[in-house]
Amino acid sequence: MNRRSLSAESLNPLQEPVTTNTNLSLKSKSYDRWAVICLIIAALNILHSLWVIIAPVHWYHNLPAGVPEFGPINVHFIRDLGCVFLLFGVGLVFAAFKVPYRLPLFTMNTAFYILHMFVHIHEVVSGRIRLGMFWVDLPAVYFPAIIFFILNIFMIKHHQNQGKIQFNRK
Repeated sequence: MNRRSLSAESLNPLQEPVTTNTNLSLKSKSYDRWAVICLIIAALNILHSLWVIIAPVHWYHNLPAGVPEFGPINVHFIRDLGCVFLLFGVGLVFAAFKVPYRLPLFTMNTAFYILHMFVHIHEVVSGRIRLGMFWVDLPAVYFPAIIFFILNIFMIKHHQNQGKIQFNRK
């Protein structure tokens, strides 16, 4: 008897060997395109959060989005906002390397940006903020929300396809 004859394969010869395609499995390598996307957005969130937490007055007066037009400075609230960006940034770093958590964490980040966009839309539509602020907010509020929403749709489709692949393998 040799080593192979005592293995599990020799005990059940009808069983097909299990092969895993790492490109298709949910346990794929850490550095796929979604990991890179998560890390880029995480870096932007974390850098933004550090600016907001460390220098809230500087952020208030120097962010190109015209923050003073939305109301008087509230350093405590600005730092709270910085904590939110830090939380989402760290969450996306985690999501980049932990594939099973990627979709929910990315979706939470996207939901924040979408809700933030709707707050800005409401401010303009309700007349609280001048109509011209729509154009000021376009690059920093509306575009990221729309881009993250589109990416989120693609990520959902990717995960659905991964689920079908996993199901078909069984």
